[in-house]
Amino acid sequence: MARMTLKVPKGAVSMQNGTIVEWFVAAGDTVSIGQPIYAIETEKTTLEVESPFAGTITPIAEVGQTLPVGAPVATIES
Repeated sequence: MARMTLKVPKGAVSMQNGTIVEWFVAAGDTVSIGQPIYAIETEKTTLEVESPFAGTITPIAEVGQTLPVGAPVATIES
């Protein structure tokens, strides 16, 4: 099994932080590539983030948590 870590994406050049506003999946769910998995709010917009991997997801960040770009958000095991 491989374990991949999802990190806060850099949605814009000026983006430094993002706040998790909603999870569309729960711990233990199976996700597919391209499936929306969470929403993150930046200074200017809210982005839906899609899964770059397929497998079983384990969220790390919680709704309401503000994280810097590059911080771990979840892991996916395939």
